[in-house]
Amino acid sequence: MFCCKEMKNSVFDEDIPITYIPKFREYGIDLIDGGTSIKLIKYCPWCGTKLPTGLRYKWFDEIYKLNLEPESPEIPEKYLTDEWWKNNS
Repeated sequence: MFCCKEMKNSVFDEDIPITYIPKFREYGIDLIDGGTSIKLIKYCPWCGTKLPTGLRYKWFDEIYKLNLEPESPEIPEKYLTDEWWKNNS
């Protein structure tokens, strides 16, 4: 899940603005805008490893295939975590 110790420590350190979103398999830098926006990153800032391609668009495709909207309370539990893509890899 993490390419190096520094990345892992940073994701869990509240003082470092690095975020990992398991549902979308995305890494980003938190924007200081008062919201939940992030700037996606493609490479680890510490070791330079190319990070995995995010799955945000694929997630939306999967939800629409279920005839659901992204904010629907009926979204199956597995789509709220990384379970949906880990089990389909």
